[in-house]
Amino acid sequence: MNAISDLLGALGTISTSPTLLLVILLGVILGTVAGLLPGVGPSTAIALLLPVAITVPPELSLPLMVSLYLGAEYGGRISAILLNIPGDPGAIMTTLDGHPMALKGKAATALSISALASFVGSLLAFFGLAFLAGPMSEMGLAFGPAVYFAVVVMALVLSATLVGSAPMLGLTAVVIGVAISTVGIELQSGLPRFTFGSFTLLEGIDPIVAIIGVFGIGEILASTMMGTNAQAVTGLSGRFLPSRNDLRQGTLPGLRGSVIGFIAGVLPGAGTTIAAFFSYGLEKRLAPASAGMGKGAVRGLVAPEAANNAAVSGSMVPLLTLGIPGSGTTAVLLAYLMMYGLNPGPGFFEANPELGWTIVGALFISAILGVIVNISASSLLAKILAIPMPFMAPTILMLALISCFSIHNSITDVYIALAFGVLGYVMRLVGMSPALLVIGLVLGEMLERNLQQALGLSGGSFWTMISQPLVLVFLAVAVLALLTALPWKRILGSKDATDHQPAAK
Repeated sequence: MNAISDLLGALGTISTSPTLLLVILLGVILGTVAGLLPGVGPSTAIALLLPVAITVPPELSLPLMVSLYLGAEYGGRISAILLNIPGDPGAIMTTLDGHPMALKGKAATALSISALASFVGSLLAFFGLAFLAGPMSEMGLAFGPAVYFAVVVMALVLSATLVGSAPMLGLTAVVIGVAISTVGIELQSGLPRFTFGSFTLLEGIDPIVAIIGVFGIGEILASTMMGTNAQAVTGLSGRFLPSRNDLRQGTLPGLRGSVIGFIAGVLPGAGTTIAAFFSYGLEKRLAPASAGMGKGAVRGLVAPEAANNAAVSGSMVPLLTLGIPGSGTTAVLLAYLMMYGLNPGPGFFEANPELGWTIVGALFISAILGVIVNISASSLLAKILAIPMPFMAPTILMLALISCFSIHNSITDVYIALAFGVLGYVMRLVGMSPALLVIGLVLGEMLERNLQQALGLSGGSFWTMISQPLVLVFLAVAVLALLTALPWKRILGSKDATDHQPAAK
């Protein structure tokens, strides 16, 4: 596979197609608006657009979706800087120095610095994606069902242990998602599973309906029930473009953040939040005391912004080459690709070279359009934050319900989406990540299919199946991740406390 020529061909196709350029620009704008609105974000926006997007060919809708994803990472920083409210989890670390900078009268400067940092992260990670896509896809072609089963297990465990602060809750969310994926008729035996006598559930639960419920309806319920009274900042103060000193301070943090973000995006379960967290943590360790980290430091703003945008391109590597989503948003994209009959994974670029490289090229064009839109329209975008949530929430809820009904023209899908919306809200209340449920739901079918095929090839012997070297390596990584995530201090502490209790008389 000649990655450079394929990529240049895709960029040439996009640049000479006004329709494609307009679609990508639309995705960037919609993503930016979705990212800056607290409680919406890329997952919800993509989920709401899925029923509309499937009415157009994938050559247009897929660039729309990936540009929306990247645009949302640009937009998430706006509310983080102006309101101290991250538009999505990846922008949490942006609040630490972005908002203090805005309070010092440098809101416009902070927005332009963060937009430039996001662009640098996207651009550098794009080249990493372009050169890794080919080798990763070819490596995946060498995987058999047993190895692929082990890869999926590793991805599920890494996702559960890296997302959130409570690994056991993460594992519970993943298990719930995998369990939901088994609803319906079992393909080998033809027997119904967990349908409870319902004919509707014989075909299983449509992942798109569940995704719209968990993200679209669940996020709106959470935002409404746990809303904030923060006031929007509609006037931007400070110089528009960063000074030379700002650029000098942000250069190395931006480069380091881009590398960390790309690596975090490639790792299943890490994603933008972990990328921003580690990037900011590294800069805090490297920064001198005079840097003023947490008080409006340029490096504290640049590092997480470069990292979370780089993670978007990084997350496309396992999604397109192995069919493994590393975040809730890429899980939505995976379900969307499967709706088209496109199976991302080994051989995806060989079977769909033009489409695959168009997706990669769309990320590059999105990065350029994103920085232009976000710098030129900062004042206008800031005013969108003044829309009260009581007006916004019903509109988004209505769009979610209409989207669910339009998939199969079924009112049952609406009821299922509402049920998942309540489930998503409850999960947020108890500290579970709805994104992990979606990852488990989307990967559950893949996990079961590869397990059945691997057992068939091994004559039904589980031990023969896992005795392959690559299988053992991936399973060992999963076990190691699980062991390191367990709260050993609490476990051992409770045991010691029990051992030292005086015996009852």
